[in-house]
Amino acid sequence: MRILHRVLILGILACLLSSPVMEANPGGNGDGTRDFACGGSCHADPDVSGPSSAVISLDIDRESTFVGGPLTITADIFGMELSERKIVGVFLTTGTFGVDDSPDNSGWTIISDNNGGSSNYVESYVLDSDEGISISWSLSAPPTEGITTFHVGIQHGGDGIARLGDTSEQGGISVSVGPIPENFPQLLDWTPITQRNVGEETVLEAKMMNVTSAFIEWRISGTETISSIEAESNVNGWKVDFPTALADGSMEYRWRISNSEFETTTAWTTLVTDSSSLVDENPSRLLMLALAMITGSVLISLQRFMANDLVSQNINNNSLNSSKERVIQNLRPEINLNDPRRPEGWSDEQWTHYGPDFISSTGDDF
Repeated sequence: MRILHRVLILGILACLLSSPVMEANPGGNGDGTRDFACGGSCHADPDVSGPSSAVISLDIDRESTFVGGPLTITADIFGMELSERKIVGVFLTTGTFGVDDSPDNSGWTIISDNNGGSSNYVESYVLDSDEGISISWSLSAPPTEGITTFHVGIQHGGDGIARLGDTSEQGGISVSVGPIPENFPQLLDWTPITQRNVGEETVLEAKMMNVTSAFIEWRISGTETISSIEAESNVNGWKVDFPTALADGSMEYRWRISNSEFETTTAWTTLVTDSSSLVDENPSRLLMLALAMITGSVLISLQRFMANDLVSQNINNNSLNSSKERVIQNLRPEINLNDPRRPEGWSDEQWTHYGPDFISSTGDDF
């Protein structure tokens, strides 16, 4: 019986743990750090791709920055063909669309992208080709001086084929990186917040150097109206309590810092509010957790069942042994303790237990 129980447990475990976990690919490659040539092999194949009709324009918030300084690049894209999925992938590169052309290969760091991440490749839905999309990146300059030329490339579907477009014919847009001026206001070890939940209080804190005044400027994405909040100075740096988000959406913000000699701003950072982030994005984790809980419940139930069954077996065995002893005792004849045939030196207990056998061995009747 115990072997049967063990086999049953192993069978249930095998059924539960071998159940396939199904995950659907929502479409597209997803945001990430990618070279334009490696964004999708099918797109890069001229036999199965065609040119895009998109118009791409680039804009920067400053023509020059300093070592480690800020930069915001915006690409406005419209007029592209669209597939049924209406997804357009957009690359920010520092080369002419070859290998190792992502900005990190040139020493630049992407602080935030349009989707609240930090990728040079982002995907976006385009509902109306005439209106198009606007994609922005916030970057930090490399630790060395020089000139960098940025490009934007796109890939999408349309009319049944893959399509490619880029800014190589335009020549891209160039930015110079120079030395940090003396006494220039700077942020130290600033890590911007790029995602938050609905209703979540957001506090921005930063350590700064050579700063006597600091503000946070913010705007709703896609609008031009800029609001500002004055920061408070404390022992930990500068602090701003950001407005709480009441619904899904995105906004952009930046620091405006100054002293008696200089005033500067950081790059615009996109802050995305998404209520879906409150839910586990990976359903397989939820499924595996549910399977683990079910498995645990089954094991506990089986363990209790086996324990109860074992106790019942012990009780039955003890009862049977007691019954046998009572039967044997009932069948054993009573013996006279004063029987003259009792050997000398035998105790009452010995004579009671072994006496009948002794008398039978002598051939006498009991």
